[in-house]
Amino acid sequence: ELRDLGWTIRDPTELSSSLSNYQDYLQSSKAEFSIAKEGYVASRSGWLSERTGNYLACGRPALVQDTGFSDWLECGEGMLAFSTIDEAIAGIEEINARYHHHCAAAREVAEAFFDSKKVLGELIEDAYRLSRPSPHH
Repeated sequence: ELRDLGWTIRDPTELSSSLSNYQDYLQSSKAEFSIAKEGYVASRSGWLSERTGNYLACGRPALVQDTGFSDWLECGEGMLAFSTIDEAIAGIEEINARYHHHCAAAREVAEAFFDSKKVLGELIEDAYRLSRPSPHH
């Protein structure tokens, strides 16, 4: 049915066999559409795939089932979240209607939220802080 609607099914082994193959695949994709595992959705864990970050960094919009990441990640331009089928359809229509805008916004989201120059220092500090014994124990 997906093929009849114009979708293509690709061999994941081929796509992930090298970094350049994976980058080429992402950059040739129109956007990411992703449905999360129910456990992530039900728990509102905020989980987000590294693949989504890769799509955003390539300047490709992402339409992803909300796992709670919309609580900390700015959504609506470049990065769109959905919780219902109607919201998913609206997200597809929105991306199609303003595709170039969403591509530029996707890259901006990646730079604002996932740039290592902005987040790596805090990540290392948190890991160090959490690895040290609490002074109260």
